[in-house]
Amino acid sequence: MSDGAGLTCLDCEQIWFDYKDRVERYVFSHVSQTEDAQDLVSSVFTRIVQSAPSYRGDPNHVSSFVFRTTHNIVIDYYRGKKAYAQMTESAKAVDSVENDYFTQSSLDFLADSLALLPIFERDIIVLHYYKGISLKKVADRMQKSYEKVKMAHRRGLDFLKNRFREFEM
Repeated sequence: MSDGAGLTCLDCEQIWFDYKDRVERYVFSHVSQTEDAQDLVSSVFTRIVQSAPSYRGDPNHVSSFVFRTTHNIVIDYYRGKKAYAQMTESAKAVDSVENDYFTQSSLDFLADSLALLPIFERDIIVLHYYKGISLKKVADRMQKSYEKVKMAHRRGLDFLKNRFREFEM
């Protein structure tokens, strides 16, 4: 393959020929949606090509590199689905805006409203709803008490709800 200073395009092409079937079997065994699985297989080889120049392992033993990459792509896929599910569930639980609000103007209004929040409250809202991080983990990351984060979260949501009530009128 190469001389240890990363992998070349030719090496990546050989990796694709050598591992494509095994990567597909692994991904399809972990992801039930065919379209998603196909996208993930493409993502695996895209990431391999992107990471190849910085690869410093033994070029004759790339299987662990390929399967670690494959495993990480599948894990990222499920993390994304979980974060999306949590965000959707949280949005319902907080009487969030109704479906017809997701127009460009309402999204612009939301962005403007978020900008009006104090930075601490805005960071909590973004981390919790956009990044899908639990309030407990947000508190840990910010090195604040859970109660303080929870109160700031509530204040931020109340502010946003009141702003959207004005937007309705």
